[in-house]
Amino acid sequence: MLYTLGPNLFRGISGGDDTSTEFLRIDGDPHGTVICCLPWLMPYKLAVGRRIVPRNFLACYEMPRAIVSSEPEVCVRAVERLIEDMTRVFKRSRLQPSQLLVVGLSIGNAVATAFANRIGARLCSISSADRGDLTLWESPASRHVRELAEAKGYRLSDFTQALEGLHTVQNLENLASGSRFVVSLRDELIPQPRREGLIQAVHRVLPAAEITYLDAGHFGTMIETIRAGLGEPANVQLARA
Repeated sequence: MLYTLGPNLFRGISGGDDTSTEFLRIDGDPHGTVICCLPWLMPYKLAVGRRIVPRNFLACYEMPRAIVSSEPEVCVRAVERLIEDMTRVFKRSRLQPSQLLVVGLSIGNAVATAFANRIGARLCSISSADRGDLTLWESPASRHVRELAEAKGYRLSDFTQALEGLHTVQNLENLASGSRFVVSLRDELIPQPRREGLIQAVHRVLPAAEITYLDAGHFGTMIETIRAGLGEPANVQLARA
């Protein structure tokens, strides 16, 4: 059941507002050293039930629907709003960048990688892709968003231009040592070229980074990674923005 979540999660979701930049921050352990970005369309409670939430996190974020939007500029605003809030949380914690671990899960990596790179923190990237524009255009998970974008007259080039500078492979240079990338070998949502593009970029830009390959699907990879090294959440409060 846990490992078949991927194909089921995106059924019947086309009716939502894909331009909403509203997100939910869950505040955890004030002494925590982990900030986590959840997958697109996954509520915190479901993530807890699926055991893909790190233990004793400082903050955990539900992604806004607009993180995958049919409006290119809205995608950008969604990412920047999240990064602004994460930056405030980080500054309030008084942690040093080297003390923080930023965990990205699926599309949550679009935000996690950019944020970790800006402040020079460690990143744990799980089930990620190389570029947001190409993933939106190629992934079965975002097919309905692509169709809506095309109906509005947008093309791939519009997303490529708007997201310039926010692609995962453009945000690797300043990641702290000890950063890790976990790749699913049977990922049903991230096309193989997008996984390979990320691997090639990491080898080129961060040759010392650890790359782990799991023989599991998209969500199974998250479950196994968290189970192996991070654990369960505790003491949380909700903060909607």
